[in-house]
Amino acid sequence: MLVSILVSLSIYVIFTCNATGANLTISAPDRVAVGERFRVVYTVDARPSDFQSPSFGELRVLSGPSQSTSQSTQIINNQVTTSFSISYTYLLEASREGSFTIGPARAVVDGSTYTSDSHTVVVSGQAAAPAQPQPSQPQQPSVQQGPTAQDIFVRAQVSNPTPYQSEQVIVTYKLYTRIGVSRYSIDRLPSYQGFWSENLATAAQPQPSVEVVDGQQYNVVELRRVALFPQRSGEMRLDPLEVECLVRMRTARRGSIFDDFFGGFQDVPHKVRSNPVVLNVKPIPTQNRPASFKGLVGRFEMSANVSPTELQVNDAANLTVTISGSGNLRLAERPDMQFPPNLEVFDPNVSDQIRNEGSGVIGSRTYDYTLIPRTGGEFEIPEIHFTFFDPSSGLYVTRKSGPFSLQAGGLTGPVNEAEGTIFRSDAQAIATDIRFINTRPVILFRTGKLWYRSNAFYFLTALPLLLFAIALVVGRRQIKLRSNRALMRTKKAEQTARKRLKKAARYLQTTEEQLFYDEIFRALWGYISDRLSIPVSRLNKDELARLFSLRSVPGELSRSFFDALNACEFARFAPGDPGEKKDEVYHRTLNAIVSMEKQFRNKRGTPL
Repeated sequence: MLVSILVSLSIYVIFTCNATGANLTISAPDRVAVGERFRVVYTVDARPSDFQSPSFGELRVLSGPSQSTSQSTQIINNQVTTSFSISYTYLLEASREGSFTIGPARAVVDGSTYTSDSHTVVVSGQAAAPAQPQPSQPQQPSVQQGPTAQDIFVRAQVSNPTPYQSEQVIVTYKLYTRIGVSRYSIDRLPSYQGFWSENLATAAQPQPSVEVVDGQQYNVVELRRVALFPQRSGEMRLDPLEVECLVRMRTARRGSIFDDFFGGFQDVPHKVRSNPVVLNVKPIPTQNRPASFKGLVGRFEMSANVSPTELQVNDAANLTVTISGSGNLRLAERPDMQFPPNLEVFDPNVSDQIRNEGSGVIGSRTYDYTLIPRTGGEFEIPEIHFTFFDPSSGLYVTRKSGPFSLQAGGLTGPVNEAEGTIFRSDAQAIATDIRFINTRPVILFRTGKLWYRSNAFYFLTALPLLLFAIALVVGRRQIKLRSNRALMRTKKAEQTARKRLKKAARYLQTTEEQLFYDEIFRALWGYISDRLSIPVSRLNKDELARLFSLRSVPGELSRSFFDALNACEFARFAPGDPGEKKDEVYHRTLNAIVSMEKQFRNKRGTPL
């Protein structure tokens, strides 16, 4: 009963008493060190209708103002005393030594303007001595000690700390807290240098859960989940993830029995970082490595089929090869296949169904080949082999499909021998039946001069041998080029890159940003992989910089190519207008590939 009366009385006093004046005070340290973060708090003991921020000069404002309110009520000798205050908190940082003056702030209360005092902060190169506590104002609330490392922290959890190179690793960042958090945001993301990274799907509104850590119960929220694929072996470190939080700390007046009842809360900025993570990446074994292995690591299946299996000459059939499973499918290369002669094969159409789910990167990649038989008969497509490295067993696994048989109906001779065609033997038989009148001019020779042993005779006699030798050299060179796949890839590097950029241009005017950036990545990495005859799985930025240095690529051209890669990576995550980012990334990529191609062609003697 007594508590109810006191509550009613305090509420009445709060809403009926009129303030006779207001005070605007400043609280800040006198000395700080260079780079040290410190808080400046302005407190007004009334509710202002307007608050004007001060001038901080060369001091850097990291955050603020964060507003908090506090009120307390005391009953002494039947006298009710109520205090109310609003605080405006700024988080500052000094970048150099010197003496800096913080200007006065202004607050408007009931039409009157109140001004705080100025404050001078001395910044030195050494750690600041503990600041002397400011004299407390009457009725001024105090904030409890800030949160500790056991009250709130961020933990990075790794699915496998000892993966193989190119193996998928899931990293989950969680926020653990046992105090109130009114707001949180990711302040800095890790760079993931040396990794291929894919952001995984998380809930738009994460639901908190409860976990027990070291006997303490925490509220837990998942902040971020990412799939990482290490591109080299050895010890690799993950940069910490930084989170800016606004934690709720209790404020109270000491010495009053009603602190627990009338005390308030204040929002205090607090930054936390995730724990350091070290991965010991194992190299992919070289022993018993199959020739069909192209660097893919994970768990996959392969299926293939030909449709239709019976058709006519010059009709088209489709060979579909699908690779599905869990791993970095975006770097998957098509299996090597041998096709019979007289069966024309076009470059495959590649389609992806890749999803970034909470459990990792899964999906499928399909290669659709168009086959056209140019002669009739039966065509045998040999067995298709696809090899990957399974990290769970530590073994190479080869999936097989086929062989396939394709039956083409029609003539079995040359392509142009259609029905009704007159063959050369028939034309010769007709020519022997009738001798036509010779209408060409007759060539006469001067008496005593024979064509035999003349210059023309020797030239025409040697001409067939010369043409045969040229054809033989050219033919052997073509056979050698076709058998040298690495050289063919090098010669067609620019052509392949332009096809990929042309495909990316179709997504430029659409909202399919992920497909656009995928094609840009394939164009950049695929071009340099073809040019250097090195699989994409063995390439990363460090290795690429080393290869450019060995091959004397100019520094400006090297920076231009890396700028295109970095611009593409930055555009995928940085805020801004998506249309402008996509257009800028597209033109940077195009200019980088064209410039690099000119450099390679000007240095034909350098084995690239």
